[in-house]
Formats: sequence, C-alpha cells, structure tokens
Amino acid sequence: METLWFIIIGVLLTLFVVLDGFDFGTGIIYPWVAKNNTERRTVLSAIGPIWDGNEVWLIIGGGVLFFAFPTAYASIFSGYYLALMLLLWLLMFRGLSMELRSQLPNPLWHSFWDALLVIGSVSITLVLGVALGNVLRGVPLEADGFFFLPLWTDFMTGEYPGILDWYTLLTGAFAIVLFSVHGANFIALKTEQAIQQRARHIARKGNYLIALFMLVLPLATHIVQPFFIQNYSVYSIGVLLPILAGAALLAMFVTRSKENDLYAFAASAAFMVLLLLSVAFSIYPNMLIATTHSMHNLTIYNTATSEYALRTGIIWFSIGAPLAVVYTLYMYRSFRGKVVLSDDEEGY
Repeated sequence: METLWFIIIGVLLTLFVVLDGFDFGTGIIYPWVAKNNTERRTVLSAIGPIWDGNEVWLIIGGGVLFFAFPTAYASIFSGYYLALMLLLWLLMFRGLSMELRSQLPNPLWHSFWDALLVIGSVSITLVLGVALGNVLRGVPLEADGFFFLPLWTDFMTGEYPGILDWYTLLTGAFAIVLFSVHGANFIALKTEQAIQQRARHIARKGNYLIALFMLVLPLATHIVQPFFIQNYSVYSIGVLLPILAGAALLAMFVTRSKENDLYAFAASAAFMVLLLLSVAFSIYPNMLIATTHSMHNLTIYNTATSEYALRTGIIWFSIGAPLAVVYTLYMYRSFRGKVVLSDDEEGY
C-alpha cells in the first residue's frame, strides 16, 4: 500500500508539472512572443481558461501527501516553510496579474501586470526547480525527522546546506528552460502567424539548451548523491526510463524541425513525464534523503499512516480522482482550437 500511494503522489505531482508547466512557461516567454496588446491578449486567452484548473493537481497532491505520509508532510512543510510561503505568494500574485490586467484600458496598468506575470512565472519555476534539486541533494534531517534550511549558506552542497546552492540553482535554471520550451510548444499549438513563429523559434533554440543540461545534470547529480544509481543497478529494467526520456528529447527536435506543433507539445510533455519518473525511481523508497546520516532518511515505510487508513483511502481516492480527470478533460475539450483575436475586438 505504501508503494501504491507513493506512485499516486508521483502521478499527481507529474500532472501538475506537465499541465501547469506550460502556462508557467507561457508566462516566462510572454514578452518575447507577444509584442503588442492584441498579441498579449491572445497569449493570455490561450491559458486564461485553464491555468487555475491546472493548479488543482498541486492541491490534490498536497492533500494526498498529508493523508498518506503525514510525517513526511510535517517535516517538509516545516523545513521548507520559507520556500513554501514564497511559492504561495508568487502563485497569488501571478493569478492576480492575469485576472486584473484587463480591468482598465491603461497601458501603464497593462505593463505593470505584464511585468508581474513574467516575474511570477520565472520565480515560481525557479522555486519548483530548486525544490526538486533539494529532494535530489537531500536535507539535514535529524533523528526526529525534522530539519531547518536557511535560504543559503556558502552555496556549496554538504551535510548542512542551504536551500540555494550551486546544484539547486542548476536544477532551477533547468526548470526555467524546460518550462519555457513546453510553454512555447503550447503557444505554437494554440496561436497563428507571428506569435506562432516566435514561439516555434523559442522552442527550437530551447531544445538545444535542454540537451546541454541533460549532459551536465546527471553528472552533477552523481557528484551530489552517488547512491542514485543504486536502484538502476538492482532493478535494471529502470534503465528504460532515462532511455525513453532521451528518445522523447530526440522527438522534440524532430517534431519541431517539421513544425508539427501538436507532436512537439506531446514530445515535451512525454519528456517531462519520463524525467520525473526517472527521478522517482531513483529515490524510491525515500521521501526525503538525509545529508546527515542515511538512518535518518524519511521513507514511505517510516512516514506512512496506518494500513487501514491507506486501504480505506484508496476507496475514496478512486471516487474523487476520476471526477478531477473528467473535469480536466472537459475543460481542455471546451477550449480546444486556435486562439485568434483581432485589433478591433472588444477587451483590454
């Protein structure tokens, strides 16, 4: 049951990253794909109906973590309190930027909220990438399962690092590039003419940066946490995950060169899914890795709730999860197709 709930949490967080990743990426590349007010409204209209629905999966993931692994939840939310509060405020400000921009027909008003959208999207993506880097690197867990991390120390990894160091900043930068490409593929799929061409250009250039990161990150991860190859040596079938991720990256290049926007978007989504599956396979059965002593690791076994609760929870989850899936599919189906706005169309 513990393994099943570990998989469920992994699926929920992967859905959040893939679905919200493209609208975060849209915010990152926003000034470069949209050059005037009509183009900016077009780009915002592409993500406007769906961005808040994408964040549902983060809420569900947090709720499932609280239910299934309460000890891990308590440790994570106390140790990362500063980062989580920062993420919460950034999410709120980013949402406000999209909802309030169209309330006044004033260029200064528009510029303010446009800038906040870009800053919020970049910052949120950086925080998420840094968070993944912290999970991979490990945290200074004590024997009681709790830890504290300052925002930074000397920017070096070690037994008592900060949230920010050279490795987590590297994973944060990778997240920004990856989300930018994913967002560019989505905008190319949803728009036409000049916006589409700019988005395609960004995605094409970004693919090369992703390939570069994929040469550097595995080596950096091995330096920081050599044990990550352990599961691959024990269960050799897991090697298929990074191989398939590499194939998805190759597909990103091929589909983008052929200007097939649907397949390019599907390829970037598949790459993100396989990358996260590779990470989950590497850390299993750990929830949090201790930089202090491996005996302090928080695993799915020493942080899970009771067996009865886990079994009962499956019943309720099997009822609630399909409703969220149906809602998501209905939402995307309702707003499918290209977004095209004209200069004289009503709206700010």
